[in-house]
Amino acid sequence: MTTPLQQQLLNDTKGLLFVHQFGWLRTAELAKLMWPHSPANRQAADRVARGWIKRQLVIVRDLPDGSGRALVLATAGVRLLAENGIDAETGKDIGRFNTDSWQPPATWRHDLIAHGVLCELHRLGYKVYPEKELRRRAESDKKIPDGFAAKGDIGIWLEVENARKTGHEMHKLADALSIVASGQIAPIAGIKPTTPMVAFLSAAEDERGHVLSHQTRVRNAIQAVAKNDLSIYWAKCTLKGSTGVGQVTFEKEIISADRATSVLKILNARGWHHREDGTLFSTYNKHIVTVWDDDHGWGYSVDTIDGRQVEANYATNITEAKRSAASALAHL
Repeated sequence: MTTPLQQQLLNDTKGLLFVHQFGWLRTAELAKLMWPHSPANRQAADRVARGWIKRQLVIVRDLPDGSGRALVLATAGVRLLAENGIDAETGKDIGRFNTDSWQPPATWRHDLIAHGVLCELHRLGYKVYPEKELRRRAESDKKIPDGFAAKGDIGIWLEVENARKTGHEMHKLADALSIVASGQIAPIAGIKPTTPMVAFLSAAEDERGHVLSHQTRVRNAIQAVAKNDLSIYWAKCTLKGSTGVGQVTFEKEIISADRATSVLKILNARGWHHREDGTLFSTYNKHIVTVWDDDHGWGYSVDTIDGRQVEANYATNITEAKRSAASALAHL
């Protein structure tokens, strides 16, 4: 049977480790991480935090705009974790002091959205890695997502779109998401990122007070840079209070690449011609595309005019078969 002192140590170790990994946490997010399925988790987190503050295990920082209090790790908290075999560092240097007041990192609103989505993924059974933790592990020149979540062989690469990105920055975001979807990103924590996810506030406004459609803008940017059609997950967040994340809704979408669409238009314009064996074919530059129906479904192949096969596979219907062949050609 666990004694009260043993339970306190377990809570201290588990909770302070979360604070270290995230860099800073409010009790609203700490509650979801420590007791993800408890309806009374916020009360429990507030109670634990009061004990930490009294024992000087954490430092309290007030966030702007009445957004609550951030907890960062104090020296005594670092020492407690070290005594339990966990290396950590104090968070006293997070943010900066301006005259008499503490200013959080410039990304604090962005960070709260990432924290909220990671908390929800944690509730769904994923092991989560916030950006702060990823930066500790990564090489200096390695591209880092705003968060990462892993369960089984699923690796979710999380990006938060909380600003009106334009030009180069939006292109970089779209390019990173496309690379993740293609499976070409190096493993994180031993798991290969394969699932790009974009989190955004559902009622965001730009600096002019106009409603921003982050979904539309990111979708358009991906279509412009992607070579193949790809799957992306959206994490649609509602606000709780002035800055925190309330409800998170996850949606999957298949985005059609502009390049593949252009290739398919050319194939269709050149026409699909019947062969005696029942197959259909069209041409694109120095390639021949063939589609056919058999016991396995709708097959497609892309071959060079001298007979070298580029790609062959099956699809669920003729439309998907033609689209898949166009995607293969767009990738060349």
